[in-house]
Amino acid sequence: MTLTLILMGASLIFALLFASRPLILVSAPILIRLFLPAYQASEWFNGLHPAGYMVMASALVQTIFYWPRVKKVLRSSYLEIAVFLLFCALIMANVLSIFNSFTGSLINIAVVYLPPFVLYLMFKMVVFRSGFEGLRKVAWAMHLAMLVQMYMAIRQHITGHIIVFEETAKSALWQLQGIDEIERSQGFVETGLDFTALCAFMVALTYFIRNPILRWAFIGLYLYGALLGNGRASVVAAAVTAVVVILAGKERIPTKLAGLVLMGGTAVWLLGTEAGQALNAKIEDDGGSSELREEAYRWVEGHWHLFTFSGYPGSRDFRGSGILGSSLENAYLIVGADYGLITAAVLLLLQFFLAVRNMRNTAGIVMAVGALDLVVNNLTNSGFTSNQAGAYLLWIALGFATIGKHGSEYGYAGCRPGLLAQWRRNTPSARPENTGSAPSNETVLVGGQTHG
Repeated sequence: MTLTLILMGASLIFALLFASRPLILVSAPILIRLFLPAYQASEWFNGLHPAGYMVMASALVQTIFYWPRVKKVLRSSYLEIAVFLLFCALIMANVLSIFNSFTGSLINIAVVYLPPFVLYLMFKMVVFRSGFEGLRKVAWAMHLAMLVQMYMAIRQHITGHIIVFEETAKSALWQLQGIDEIERSQGFVETGLDFTALCAFMVALTYFIRNPILRWAFIGLYLYGALLGNGRASVVAAAVTAVVVILAGKERIPTKLAGLVLMGGTAVWLLGTEAGQALNAKIEDDGGSSELREEAYRWVEGHWHLFTFSGYPGSRDFRGSGILGSSLENAYLIVGADYGLITAAVLLLLQFFLAVRNMRNTAGIVMAVGALDLVVNNLTNSGFTSNQAGAYLLWIALGFATIGKHGSEYGYAGCRPGLLAQWRRNTPSARPENTGSAPSNETVLVGGQTHG
């Protein structure tokens, strides 16, 4: 408890010191979340992950001392805030059941769901103040952090050990119990699946790297990282995202074609490495993983009517009780089992809608693809429900994707309109002179400077 109180005080001091620098307020908790896994954080502190305390302290300080900028963010977020509150209300409605406690449900909201959502709102503050260049700085902070993550992942691949926080991980993660050497790298996050999903998302963030050669180098690095994590769905997502990033770049068509050829050759070479061969072996024989997922889906198919409106009226430790050989292997289905499938659907639809809504320019499309990569990851493992890195990563991705909507509105440099937006702009009926509307005299921001 003493350490937790010290952490809360330090988080408040941090929020006060950097109150005028939202870029730092956003970047710092992301980096802490990437380097401190939840199992180790829970050993040291009670309640929220340290990144969560930083986010909530920053939100409090911003609300008190910088209300105008907070008000601007809130006014632009009525829909997502309303749906998120509906999601929380549906969780709390389950306390009427004997299978859900009021305290447990409230803690689940406060620890797992609220801090990442608040971090998403803080991303909008960065977009409003600094636009595309602000997000580029956050992305570069994450790229530099990933160099350390990749070093650790490669070391884990060579030694077969987690190295940092290994004893805590073995006691906290049932996947590691009774295993001498790990089969997949996980960096500093909780599992190999989380690490693969992280690498897939980082491929999307290479869009913010200006130099195409450097961008391709980082893409190749993250593709290798995805292979080390050995998560099949996220490896495919990483490859698809790489193609999207290369095609979305500002380079000329010959340069893009060269990038595609280079990435294709890199992928073939990577599949021939030991990590690539391990993925091929897993595809051929995954040790029953696919069968466990099929078993879970069959169980849901036969019992979904029992937890449509409220949580499953029975033991929800499906693996421990012997109902299934594993968990439901799907974060949204786990939310459904805990609080009802309608509750899970509200969360999934909100996240999917926010990704699609921001596909208004090239940057928004790429970031939305990165967010959808993480949705796919949550469909294949317990993810955010275990307070793993995925609890933050998806909302971080959606935060980056807000450049698609709000970057277009404020005319930030780097936000090229998407194909649909270009078509609408070039359609005669959509031009101001054909609609009777007068040209706008509003002041817009371009590259952080005002232009009237």
